[in-house]
Amino acid sequence: MKAMMKKAFKSARFIIIFGTLNKILTFIKEALIASKIGCCFETDAYFTAFVAATLLAEIIGEGISTGMVPILLKIEEKEGSWRKVDYVNNLLHIIIILSMVLIILGWFLSPLVIKILATGFAGEEFQTTVNLMKIGLPIVIFITIRAVFIAYLQSFHAFKAGTKSWVYYNIVYLVFLIFLNRYGIYGLMIAGVLASAVQLYSVITPSMNLGYRYERILDLKNAYIQEFGIMFIPIIIGISINRVNIVVDKSIASTLAPGSISWLNYANDIIQLILGIFITAIVTVLFPIISQEFSRENIETLKSAMLRGTKIVLSIVIPAMVILVTLSEPIVRLLFERGEFGTTATLMTSGALTYYALGLGSMAMVLILTKVHYAMHDSLTPMISAGVGVITNFVLNLILSKYMGINGIALATSISTTLVTILLIKDLNKRVKVIDIHREGKRLIKLIVSAAIMAWVVIITFNILGKISLDNIIGDIMKVLIPIGTGIITYLSIGKLTLKEN
Repeated sequence: MKAMMKKAFKSARFIIIFGTLNKILTFIKEALIASKIGCCFETDAYFTAFVAATLLAEIIGEGISTGMVPILLKIEEKEGSWRKVDYVNNLLHIIIILSMVLIILGWFLSPLVIKILATGFAGEEFQTTVNLMKIGLPIVIFITIRAVFIAYLQSFHAFKAGTKSWVYYNIVYLVFLIFLNRYGIYGLMIAGVLASAVQLYSVITPSMNLGYRYERILDLKNAYIQEFGIMFIPIIIGISINRVNIVVDKSIASTLAPGSISWLNYANDIIQLILGIFITAIVTVLFPIISQEFSRENIETLKSAMLRGTKIVLSIVIPAMVILVTLSEPIVRLLFERGEFGTTATLMTSGALTYYALGLGSMAMVLILTKVHYAMHDSLTPMISAGVGVITNFVLNLILSKYMGINGIALATSISTTLVTILLIKDLNKRVKVIDIHREGKRLIKLIVSAAIMAWVVIITFNILGKISLDNIIGDIMKVLIPIGTGIITYLSIGKLTLKEN
């Protein structure tokens, strides 16, 4: 078990490195789209069409990769590794048929979809968006098939190919934007199709290296396919509910001051940067391990794996939360304040970031706890918990936004996410007693004390540097990085002292 965990967290480091690289490439891609293609009419049409063509496929793809892994490991435990290939081929054909149906429906329903997603589009803008959506529909089949192979790879604890595939995806875009941008938004959508195809190809070869061979198998009555179907529907609903949460936040924000949606988006982007790079990496490598141990009925090992993963996640989340709360304004100023993004935007975005950051720990825990439930073949509990979270978030949004504006919307998200965390822990403890609240109370107090000391050090360091005149970009960067570095060193030092005491 120790060897497996060591290998897993080595993979997590790889995912973090390539995840960071991918974020950089994504930023460069977005900047090139703005500079090479233009803005307003053309890019609005492209981004709307891309979402219309891929949103449902992305939800289905996430559901496929999540639902498949526990079943593949169950098959391996009961019937051997080679039987996984039969299951993959069987499911692959079902997914291809489903994808073709979605593409055909998308083609005929594209005008209706665009009317729903972009009610303000009319005339040439509307028709261009519809045409772009039709061009982008083949991406659906590449996304869903890729999800099947990602699940197959993860069942072998192989994560590198899936992570690198996003880098290849962005490289295709960059090649188009640098050398072929004269073809405009239509060429950009075709580049998106090619990028998705390259991304799919990049995971097929590693899958073949791990024993995958194509065979014509289509058996809807297969017991494992039916088990997948039972898990798949609640997973899809749960993922969709979480997407609805984002829509609700934006809908409420649209009733507030102009710019509220953008300020929330910018604040949430920073939160998702931490979750997307660091926490997702841990959860990704942890999921197959927990699924495997559950299939082997090694409950104690499962608990040990989850507790270790949770400790690592909290060791990242707590200092990140302290940094975002104490330095929200200088961080936002450094990242965004230039051009049309002025002082008011910085203050509003940093306020939302502070309240989002208060729920960062809960957001991370929900990612872990949801995957644990899926690993235990329980997709119903996360779906119900997500539903409760959406209702709570909606009610709190209505109440808090009246008194706190967008800060209330961010706080509502943090509170509702914390409620979902409590519900998931409560349900999990009924089964395997993974998290003992009373036993972990002492550890939680130590973490709170460590975080408080870290916050104090960060604030003192920032205030000292604020008295030094460094009015340039290098100075602004140092004023943020030095307090962050000092705070992290303080937090780690306290952690080492705690370990010595224990």
